[in-house]
Amino acid sequence: MIRYITFLLSVMFMMIAALSQAQTVVFQDVHLLSMESDKIESDRTVIVKDGVIDWVGPAAEAELPRGAEIISGEYYLMPGLAEMHAHIPSEQQGEEYVQQVLKMYLSQGITTIRGMLGEPSHLDLRKKAADGDIDSPRIFTSGPSFSGNSVNSPEDARLMVRDQKAAGYDLLKLHPGLSREVFDAMADEAQKEEMEFAGHISYDVGLERTLEAGQGTIDHLDRYMEFMAGEAANRPDPNIIYFGYDLTPHVDESLITEAARQTVEANVWNVPTNTLLENVFNPENSAESMMEWPGVDQMPENVVSGWQEYIQNIRSSDDYDPEQARKYLEIRKELTLALHEAGAGLLLGADAPQIFNPPGYSAHRELELLVQSGLTPFEALETGTINVGEYLDEADQTGRVAKGYRADLILLSVNPLESMPFGENIEGVMSAGQWFWSSDLK
Repeated sequence: MIRYITFLLSVMFMMIAALSQAQTVVFQDVHLLSMESDKIESDRTVIVKDGVIDWVGPAAEAELPRGAEIISGEYYLMPGLAEMHAHIPSEQQGEEYVQQVLKMYLSQGITTIRGMLGEPSHLDLRKKAADGDIDSPRIFTSGPSFSGNSVNSPEDARLMVRDQKAAGYDLLKLHPGLSREVFDAMADEAQKEEMEFAGHISYDVGLERTLEAGQGTIDHLDRYMEFMAGEAANRPDPNIIYFGYDLTPHVDESLITEAARQTVEANVWNVPTNTLLENVFNPENSAESMMEWPGVDQMPENVVSGWQEYIQNIRSSDDYDPEQARKYLEIRKELTLALHEAGAGLLLGADAPQIFNPPGYSAHRELELLVQSGLTPFEALETGTINVGEYLDEADQTGRVAKGYRADLILLSVNPLESMPFGENIEGVMSAGQWFWSSDLK
């Protein structure tokens, strides 16, 4: 009898938990940026059931479900954004810090993250996020990175690919230092195991071999400067954060078009993370001014002081020249636009939380920089919505506000096409159908 009662209680609690996750929410009579077009539609109602968008249409035609939570007002509704070069802290930094970082992403409308330096604990976080056990975006995660320090031979590379496949990681992360022989072995084994590899490009590998190998994404526009600098690129690898800054005087800008063409032909995506390099090199962004940026005040004091020290060290080095830095950042913007105009896929990513890039807030700034590069606001938003759906092979599930799509949404008090970054204008966020007012995520 006791076992039977225990069983009934267990079933009851499971049903209550399921119902708490399966909210029915109505966004009534709002302005809608569905991402189906670059037009804002007014007087629209969106109904969400069981984590999925169930109905979208004119407010006057909506049949409101009984018992639904109704959210109505002078609001703008759009799809949630993805941060495609995110970092999840290590479990060694403490559970509270890890969960606060995930909540920061979510508070700024980031409903999907691609973790680019994974560890076993991140697999557990991925499951908890999927089950709604923590306040977090949906998580995709790499495993520990392949680098000159972690892989010493082709045999090691093949074994590491198989091990990460067996562990259940979503992709392989590359850092610099791989020999051509090791890279080729990794790429061959990854193809056999149907594992994507993404991230940096090693000196011995270069842009053209990376494109030929079908790397999933190139992050930080890595090795494009080397491609355009010719013989000058045959020098020892500089500081990892430079990404070709030292080659600025040697770049042949006429090769930007050719680099974009080859990228399109290879069907390789890019995650530019321009905000990271703007923070490091732009002389207009002093460490003192960046400390005043939104979201920085929410980061731990030791993290922010580390960022400040890093910037001061870079800017005081013999390598740093303000005019060269400006030219370098201009070339990156030109390359970003050329990739976009050629048809190469761009994905939103800011490399948070690193060097004055607080989670979520920095993705908004990346959107702003995409617009400064020459994309329209709508095209910039595509990099964090529609493009993500295409990259994830979820074009019919992710990145739009449409019937049958995953209910990842941002509610704003301003027009998103006119108000980047969004900042304090975010009223609430929905992640997989679970609704949070912004005050819930502070």
